[in-house]
Amino acid sequence: MSDTHMSTPMKIKGKHVLLMLLGFFGIVIAVNVTFVIVALDTWTGLTSHKSYQEGLTYNAAIRDAEAQRARGWQVEIAFERDQTPPGIITMSVSARLADSAGKVLMPTSITLAFRHPINESYDQLVTLSEMADGLYVGQATLPVVGNWDTRLTAHMADGTPFRQDGTLWIE
Repeated sequence: MSDTHMSTPMKIKGKHVLLMLLGFFGIVIAVNVTFVIVALDTWTGLTSHKSYQEGLTYNAAIRDAEAQRARGWQVEIAFERDQTPPGIITMSVSARLADSAGKVLMPTSITLAFRHPINESYDQLVTLSEMADGLYVGQATLPVVGNWDTRLTAHMADGTPFRQDGTLWIE
């Protein structure tokens, strides 16, 4: 006869179930706490520092956008990535504004804001300088590649504003 010992199956008792449940939920809670900490450290969630004021003037912003659309002004914006060492992202930016008839407009000031959708600390404002024939140019050095929101803002001598929002993908 062979001497085989059959091991008796381990009986799961209440304390084993309790330890398994506590271990499972402990891991889930630890992961969730880690995600919350990382999320709060990387983005505040604040999209505007003066949201209450913007809410009060929202109807005026709509009227301004309709007036701008009625003027029929157009803008040509060109972005060109300069040749730089790896890890440095330098962009040359040019813009030209024209009225509905194609006549070049000459704003007194023109800026282009680069806004990173996740990290506000990357945001920067570039003031464009006037060159010949209504062409405005500037240069930006961005910290990371990826998706960027842009906002061109121009002001005419009579105080008329112009704003154009866009999105730019940088590789």
